[in-house]
Amino acid sequence: MKFKLTRKRLAILVLLIIIVPIIYNKASGFVAGIIMQQMMRMPKEVVVDYPIKMDSFISAESTGRVEAKYSVDLMARVPGFLTKKYFNEGDFVKKGQLLLQIDPQEYQLEVRNSQANVNQYSALLLNSQRQLNRANALIEEDLVSHSYVDQSLASRNQNQALLDSAKQKLQLAKVNLSYTSIKSPIDGRIGKIKITEGNYVTLTSGPLVNVSSIDPVYVTFSLRASDFVKLLKVSDEFKGVKVKVQFEGGKWYEKDGIIDFVDNQIDKNSGSIPMRATFENPKGWLVPGDYMRVKLVSSQKVNYMAVPQACTKGDAMSGYYVWVVDKDNKVVRKDIKVSDEIDNNWIVESGLKYTDKVVVAGVQDINTERQSVKIISKADYEKKQKKDLK
Repeated sequence: MKFKLTRKRLAILVLLIIIVPIIYNKASGFVAGIIMQQMMRMPKEVVVDYPIKMDSFISAESTGRVEAKYSVDLMARVPGFLTKKYFNEGDFVKKGQLLLQIDPQEYQLEVRNSQANVNQYSALLLNSQRQLNRANALIEEDLVSHSYVDQSLASRNQNQALLDSAKQKLQLAKVNLSYTSIKSPIDGRIGKIKITEGNYVTLTSGPLVNVSSIDPVYVTFSLRASDFVKLLKVSDEFKGVKVKVQFEGGKWYEKDGIIDFVDNQIDKNSGSIPMRATFENPKGWLVPGDYMRVKLVSSQKVNYMAVPQACTKGDAMSGYYVWVVDKDNKVVRKDIKVSDEIDNNWIVESGLKYTDKVVVAGVQDINTERQSVKIISKADYEKKQKKDLK
């Protein structure tokens, strides 16, 4: 039988070509929607775990700078020519060691002159005292007038004053003479000389050389306010807190430091608190001016609750929260307060109990509170993830 394509049949064919796909799409979309709704109603598979009980030392880190405990610029205290130096630049020097010599000749002459004046006024005082003694003896026999005694007393007092003044000048002359020998006021390492021998120096010439102590030394640093409070809570005014410093190559210094200074306010620009620790430095490995990594460690371990950072949502501004599965296998949101992070975990200060079942995997599938979930093991969850990736 031969099929004849008429206009009517052609119109029906065209209509079928247009309508059938539309009906198919509608039907498939409807069916897919039903399937999707069924899948949405199916509980999401999640992995849960209890909050972590951690037992660890509290620590904080900063960057510090090594400073000499004592750093002294040696200055000329009397004018004169520098005649000699008694050290090599960079040497270790002892307290009281002679370092530089200013020409002492004029100061030695001043000492001799002052001593001569002392001797002269001592003799005058002795003579006037004898005259006064004789005057006092004669007045008792009424052989001299009272005015004579008064004059003898005045002469004796005048010579006493002159002698006292001469002694003070002698003492000053000796002090100035001692200043011509410039000695180290501390044990330490001496730096580069700034004014060499042969130059005339005065009180305004500036530093001649610097001596800096090397044992012990200071390490100064600043601690963030949050770290400061964290360590303060677990220590008694930082007593027992160990301070460690690390060299640039990664090696830690063999001795721990002791905190000996904490500032009384937070720096308004950095939001941190300046602090300082003292380190023994017998080998001179800690060099003033060097920058070090500083780590503070509490003296005793602290127990605290923690949860993995990956299972939390939110941020530091709005706050963090986790999903907890209740006895009906439904999720409940719990807002938590965190204080610090350790090994990719948040330390939880409040908001959770150790008995709470926290969702640690599958968090991305939870959209709303009271959503039903199915708890599976971590191994099963990982197998499912691998299967979905294939």
